[in-house]
Amino acid sequence: MTPSVIVALMLLAAVVLSTARLGLWWRKAEAAERSLPRLVILLALTPVSALLLYLILFPPRLAAAPGTLIVATRGAQAVDAQAGDRVVALPEANVPGAERVPDLATALRLHPEATRLTVVGDGLTPRDRAAVEGRALRFVPSALPRGVVRLDTPERVAPGGAFQIGVTVNGVKGGMVELLDPAGAVVDTQTPDASGLAVLAGTAKAAGPVSFTVRVRDFTKAVVETAEAPVWVDEALTARVRVIGGAPGPEIKYLRRWAADAGIDMQAQFALGGGVAAGDAPQPLTAATLSQADLLVIDERGWEGLGDSGRAAVVSAVRGGMGLLLRPTALPSEATSAQWAALGLRLSGTGDPVTVSLPVAAGSKDKAPTVTRLNLRLDSADAVPLAVDSSGQPLGLWRAEGRGRVGLWSVTDSFALTLSGEAGRHQALWSGLFSTLVRRSNAALPTVTAGRVHQRVSLCGLSGAAEVLDPQGGVSHPVVDTATGEARCAAVWPAQAGWHVLRVTTSDTVQAVPFYVLSDKALPGVQALEARESTQALVADDARPTETKGEGRRGTAGPWFLGWLLVSAVLWWVERNPIKGVSLFGKKARPTKS
Repeated sequence: MTPSVIVALMLLAAVVLSTARLGLWWRKAEAAERSLPRLVILLALTPVSALLLYLILFPPRLAAAPGTLIVATRGAQAVDAQAGDRVVALPEANVPGAERVPDLATALRLHPEATRLTVVGDGLTPRDRAAVEGRALRFVPSALPRGVVRLDTPERVAPGGAFQIGVTVNGVKGGMVELLDPAGAVVDTQTPDASGLAVLAGTAKAAGPVSFTVRVRDFTKAVVETAEAPVWVDEALTARVRVIGGAPGPEIKYLRRWAADAGIDMQAQFALGGGVAAGDAPQPLTAATLSQADLLVIDERGWEGLGDSGRAAVVSAVRGGMGLLLRPTALPSEATSAQWAALGLRLSGTGDPVTVSLPVAAGSKDKAPTVTRLNLRLDSADAVPLAVDSSGQPLGLWRAEGRGRVGLWSVTDSFALTLSGEAGRHQALWSGLFSTLVRRSNAALPTVTAGRVHQRVSLCGLSGAAEVLDPQGGVSHPVVDTATGEARCAAVWPAQAGWHVLRVTTSDTVQAVPFYVLSDKALPGVQALEARESTQALVADDARPTETKGEGRRGTAGPWFLGWLLVSAVLWWVERNPIKGVSLFGKKARPTKS
């Protein structure tokens, strides 16, 4: 029961008692003492006095405004308000003459009569989206800023692995997007398509959190915007690669050099015949040793030298999750071709070496680099190209086999790219191969929904004690929300931009997950597009303004107090005014002077 109802019941009881008292007086009074006009006035003004007292305590609510509550957000310019509309500005907005409010929830409390909302500008931030609560919402977005409006980076990359960064730009026709490594060298350049999308490719090297750079240039080559692209190169994903060949050569030599620079654990061994071997110390090829390998690279002579038991162990390891790259250096024998066909990859052709060109970026004036491949037709019912040449023909194929992947690669001299000054293309080529085929990691890590400074960052999968280290060395200890159940989630609100580290400690393990926090002023276009899409999602096609049910603000009590004071004075005067010499309480009135 609300306070207003309780007060109303109390006043009603007082009116009933007062009316009963007047009735008793009328019955007991002598005929000469009764005054009908006096009784009528008292009976009429008593409930009026009680009603006015109630209106003093609970003034009537103001009538609902016929207009709309216009909410100005970041990027809003002059607001076109109609008669009856109310305009409020959130802290991010700068609209002259608008009522300043700290958030949308406060604005709705100040104007509870508002059932229709019009949001203008970039859109609502996460702080204000929950306050909409199904109200009829109209959104008038402002124009997106020029530059980067979307930046998609990989969660984590293995050392030496290839990765892609998706960039969407706005208002940069005829421009280009560049990817720079941490040393400032350009590693990829792309021209955005008609929708502004460009996909940049890079290669991870040393383990640890690193920051690449995305640079946007217009058609005059002037820099439009520079954005930081964080990439976590996870040491736990370091690939363990074994190479088995019939003879050493420059292809494996340069591959080992790249693997060493990329931090890949590679072991190579070559059986030269007659019990003579070269390369690293030979290891037996068993199920136990293959379970410790993430990828096996083998040519046709190495495959033939495995024997039936060795080949069976390799196939079993692949189906258990290991990657396998078949790298023929000549036309394989019929037996080997049949065995590879059993893995879903069929070969046909002469096997003669042919020169092919690699694709170059659209609009690039650079000469297309060339490599040598075997004249083999690669065929499979369900395989996917590993890479293609400039004509779109596959240089290799891969397909899933059990839990692992098996690939076939026909290029024999990719090392020539390094000798011709195309070391970056050589790295990108082998990074793509390894990233595609290497064993997938099953390690369950905590998940982090990274954000911006002073915004909520969600941490889930906290199986032990958690702490967050900021870039300055400060430590915070997030508390797991028990309502999240098995997800075991917590949250932090970082105060600094840069790389942070979530460290989860259990009785036997310590897991460290770096995550990057953006500055609240970084990438304004990304903020604007995110706010626009999130606000647009709140606009319901079937939303209708709900009727107001007395939910407006209450008016002032001053006029009702003056009315109550006047009515009370009249009651007092009528009750005390003698009629025929007798008062209401039966006391003799003072005789009047004639």
